[in-house]
Amino acid sequence: MAISVRKGKTLKRRFDAAARWLAWHVGWAGAVALTLCGLLWLAPAESWDGVAGLRASHWPVYAMVALMTASLLGWSFVEAGQDRIEHRVGKGVSAVLFVVLPVFCLACTLWPGALEREIGPDRGHPLWLAVRWYPPLLTMLCAAVFLTWKSRPRRRVYWDRGAGYALLLAPYALLFAVLELGVRWQWLSDAHGRTLSELGSAAIVLQIVAAFVIGAAD
Repeated sequence: MAISVRKGKTLKRRFDAAARWLAWHVGWAGAVALTLCGLLWLAPAESWDGVAGLRASHWPVYAMVALMTASLLGWSFVEAGQDRIEHRVGKGVSAVLFVVLPVFCLACTLWPGALEREIGPDRGHPLWLAVRWYPPLLTMLCAAVFLTWKSRPRRRVYWDRGAGYALLLAPYALLFAVLELGVRWQWLSDAHGRTLSELGSAAIVLQIVAAFVIGAAD
């Protein structure tokens, strides 16, 4: 039994390492693609429409795919912030913060009946509010810890480093705000829907990426 547990932990560590390696490299590719999309947006559409197979009418799709992939950098930053919290609080507390409570919140979201029988359906109840807001607040805490660490690695604050990492975190933060916090931005919502429609069956990959990065600290 002990050997099986150790093997399970080893496999998880290897999977986490591989996921972070992939997220880091794909995220940087997405950041470059997002920068190129910005340059295309600034340039007159007729100057690049049809060049190398690009279509000006498809620019929202290009931007959305680039935004999704660039957000993987932000996911890796949130994971690094979580690592720092876990190191500070220890294994026992971190297991509660990052495993037990998120799983409880997820279970209550997917199967609300049991909790409704205990406290009622009123979503204004403190426990329902905790179920709704604990996971996103935990994610924001991990991001804040990461940015604080990078902008102040020693005694003084390095504002340029902090601003640089905040810029790289921005695609993740934008998706998180719209898809998780419910912030309304019509252009992004329309671009997201259009992208899923035009990608067809390949859209499942984009949806998996979105679910993966938004659930970073869950």
